[in-house]
Amino acid sequence: CEMCIRDRCWPDRLPSISLMRLRFPCLFPLFCSLLLAVAARGDQPVPRTVTGLGLELVPIAPGSFVMGCPDDEPGRSPNEGPQTRVTITRPFWLGKFEVTHGQWKAIMGTDLLEQARRLLADQTRHSFRAGLLTIHERYGNPEDWRPIALLGDTSDEVAMYWVNWEEADEFCRRLTARERAAGRLPDGYVYRLPTEAEREYACRAGTTGAHYAAGGQTIDDIAWHSGNSGDGYAGPGWVTGQNGWAWSEQGRAGPRRVGLKAPNAWGLYDLLGNVWEHCADGYVTNLPGGTLVDPCWPETDHRHTAKGGGWNNRAGESRASERTGTHPTYRIYNLGFRVALAPALAASVAR
Repeated sequence: CEMCIRDRCWPDRLPSISLMRLRFPCLFPLFCSLLLAVAARGDQPVPRTVTGLGLELVPIAPGSFVMGCPDDEPGRSPNEGPQTRVTITRPFWLGKFEVTHGQWKAIMGTDLLEQARRLLADQTRHSFRAGLLTIHERYGNPEDWRPIALLGDTSDEVAMYWVNWEEADEFCRRLTARERAAGRLPDGYVYRLPTEAEREYACRAGTTGAHYAAGGQTIDDIAWHSGNSGDGYAGPGWVTGQNGWAWSEQGRAGPRRVGLKAPNAWGLYDLLGNVWEHCADGYVTNLPGGTLVDPCWPETDHRHTAKGGGWNNRAGESRASERTGTHPTYRIYNLGFRVALAPALAASVAR
């Protein structure tokens, strides 16, 4: 018992084990049991906060779940099946909130205004239903293409938006380098985007329905969507139907500050609605079905997965299995991300 406790590197200020044995022989076995219980609990992951950034991370234990949704789930798209049994074998941490504008500025040195400027300069043709189009061609030409006219809430607490996959990935790389230099990274772990499987597993938090609302909650209690994203909204935003840029039942609306809706059972906020979130892996048209362990889809058609739905999408799109694919350089007003602290992925899969 004494050797086991010493192996767990207890601080020197704890009472001498030998002294406890001599003075309290009857209580010694109980004392050892209590110390071992505390030591075992200490081995479990605990919440973390990135120093100087205020980025909170929630520990996620390994486990299994069913990914995707049944054929009869309302709002289901064909790409959400067939349902696939997934096992996550390694613990990880996931951002308690989506990455905020303030956190983005601290790591990347740019802001939402600069992101809007990059949008206006982007002549990349993306794949839409109507064909290969630039963002300008796809969404028409608002009366004012000044960068400032493309912004909603710009407070430090708003979920970051106008971020493409490559930029979100670079944020994670810079954060990893910073924390590694400070000696604050667990061995073998890096900051990265979560895989689609990791994110859906954490989103569901043990639930099996379309969303994680529980105990009498409705989708309005847990997610910002087109039916409620204008509630209490103030400041610049997007107006219903204006030039095809956004459709919101509440008129003026936009991305919201993080953490204003109820969390899921594991203490994670805004996993549905507000902004879509980039995932690490590529996009596959359909789930594979069967049983998988720690899946991460390869990038096969120059797209990556995004999950969760956005503030201007219908409530029916704020579902745990909702998914879409985006080009690595595609940015839009309802697309952001959250970070994971997790085992490093193979470079051929992550890029």
